[in-house]
Amino acid sequence: MFAPLLWGLLLLGSCGLNTAGEEGEECMVKENLPGICRSSSTCEPFVDGYIKSGILTINDVPSCGLGPREEIICCPTKPCCPNDIAETTSTARPPVSATPISRVDVPQERPSVVACKRIQSRFGENRLTVHILEGIPVNPGVYPHMVAIAYSTFGAPPEYRCGGSLISSRFVLTAAHCVNSEENNPVFVRLGTVNIVNPAQQYQDIGLRNITIHPNYVSSSKYNDIALLELEEEVNFANNSNIFPACLHTDPRDPPLSSKLFVAGWGTMNLTNRSRSKVLLRAPLDLVPLDKCNESFAEQPSTVRALKQGVIDSLMCAADTKHLKADACQGDSGGPLILDINVEDGLYSIVGIISSGFGCATKTPGLYTRVASFLDYIEEIVWPGNVLGTGGI
Repeated sequence: MFAPLLWGLLLLGSCGLNTAGEEGEECMVKENLPGICRSSSTCEPFVDGYIKSGILTINDVPSCGLGPREEIICCPTKPCCPNDIAETTSTARPPVSATPISRVDVPQERPSVVACKRIQSRFGENRLTVHILEGIPVNPGVYPHMVAIAYSTFGAPPEYRCGGSLISSRFVLTAAHCVNSEENNPVFVRLGTVNIVNPAQQYQDIGLRNITIHPNYVSSSKYNDIALLELEEEVNFANNSNIFPACLHTDPRDPPLSSKLFVAGWGTMNLTNRSRSKVLLRAPLDLVPLDKCNESFAEQPSTVRALKQGVIDSLMCAADTKHLKADACQGDSGGPLILDINVEDGLYSIVGIISSGFGCATKTPGLYTRVASFLDYIEEIVWPGNVLGTGGI
């Protein structure tokens, strides 16, 4: 079952003053604002004026439940404003069962934006406590999108050599170089635990159905280093606050230089013996503008072949400018560059994918695939037809 693109973000079960109902049943949109349960596509023109005027927000419009093809929402019975696009003086409003009103002139948000709104709404329901990151180790439930990618050879114990980010109930975002060869052929992903050797009780290991590498990725280059892993089955989010998708950053511009950026992963933590961490670690980084990043990489002759066009807009750079010896390293590849929006509320987005760098914790910034440059590629695979499923996110 599918919900329309624009209203797929409405929260199932968040019925406000009303309980779940069927089309045609009375409901309350907000105190003193009666409504009727209608399919989201037919209600959209009615509620549009309320939202534009600021009287209502998306979260003020309760869900009545799911219809056979889309969500049923509590729709105001009266138009908001004289210019409400749904208002008419010559004809009566169509009955609930009528053909949905055309959506041609209604601006639609892209699937990744709608998915993020749904994620942010539902994530608050699942959080047991407020987590504030204080140290390097990551507490359970802080980054519930984190995925460890497992590789196995000839029956040997699984080896977690790359990371990834859960972005929907069925897809993991990672780097192409993590999955582009027989040697880098993952067998499953591990979710819901910060300790990958002694996992938490509610962790999930899920096999892979398909791997899609960006069509323009070339292993000798640092460009288009992005891939999607389709899981064999949907992730079970029920009663588990340690597993949940992350939002994708959709602004193609660099975040402000003052932004709080972090990398997270299970990669190398000791450059002497190359030992990898058994627990999820995170490190604070600072954004490096592309012009400064290009200057840094121009000083490294070995990078010329892999960066023939230089550090272009589809890449990002970040570094440990405070000299804390913090950085992404081997084993962290494919994991996220995280933009913290609101730490207390657990709001953040995946702004980049750990791709490569010149060593670890050096003066040369690390390279990251800019997620916003690849939204069309991601959405075509994760949300084909610009439609979000109603069962998962």
